[in-house]
Amino acid sequence: MGQIGSSTRLLCRRWENHAGDCITWQFIVPRSLQEEVIQLLHDNPTSGHLGVRRTMYRVQERYYWNTWRRKVERWCKMCKVCCSRKGPTKGKAKLQTYRVGIPMERIAIDILGPLPLTDRNNKYIMVVADYFTKWVEAFPLKDQSAETVADTLVTDFVSRFGVPKQIHTDQGRNFESNLFKELCQLLGVDKTRTTPYHPQSDGMVERFNRTLEEMLAKVVDSDQKNWDKCIPLVMMAYRSSIHESTGHSPAEMMLGREIPLPVDTSSTEVN
Repeated sequence: MGQIGSSTRLLCRRWENHAGDCITWQFIVPRSLQEEVIQLLHDNPTSGHLGVRRTMYRVQERYYWNTWRRKVERWCKMCKVCCSRKGPTKGKAKLQTYRVGIPMERIAIDILGPLPLTDRNNKYIMVVADYFTKWVEAFPLKDQSAETVADTLVTDFVSRFGVPKQIHTDQGRNFESNLFKELCQLLGVDKTRTTPYHPQSDGMVERFNRTLEEMLAKVVDSDQKNWDKCIPLVMMAYRSSIHESTGHSPAEMMLGREIPLPVDTSSTEVN
């Protein structure tokens, strides 16, 4: 439902979602700026060339015009970058239900790669995903040895988010090594793993890995040697987009607020 009003001398529309638990002011966008708005919320590096649904969510949070849904859908379907990088749809992993109650209480870790060697000599990505908020960290790695994985976990993750109660991994040698097991014991972490008959049973991480590969493919250079430099902005785009299982973005679930995008800091000028 909508109601026209004014805010900061701009024409706005008061919008309330169907559940009635979200009220926001949408800037009314003139026809001359509608494509610019969509471009900022779809093509920008901090937007990640995500699909129609997520782009619509970004627009609806901020802007309004009568034909916005149709224009957003058409823009995404006609996007040359998205069309050129769109691969065949793969079968989804079997879903499992996990009981979690607070952010970073239970996490999953996976290694993505090998990928093309970058100028910084990185070849793998260590993915750490939170089951509760769907917040994901992605760390470029030079190798996937147990030593590198354990060091990255402590230095780049635990030091920032604290010690999780439980870590779920596959049966990779790095995660099954004595070093990694001893680290979990030292931290007091309960370590679980996928089953022998379903080594790829963690659907959450598998889906994110596919999304990450697709997003990186749309922004890397032709020689693919800079994918590690693209990760920060790609992750910003992912964390600020709505997640289908929670109905909120990982940023909102984790931080209690949305991450401001470039379009938000320049909204007065754009509109």
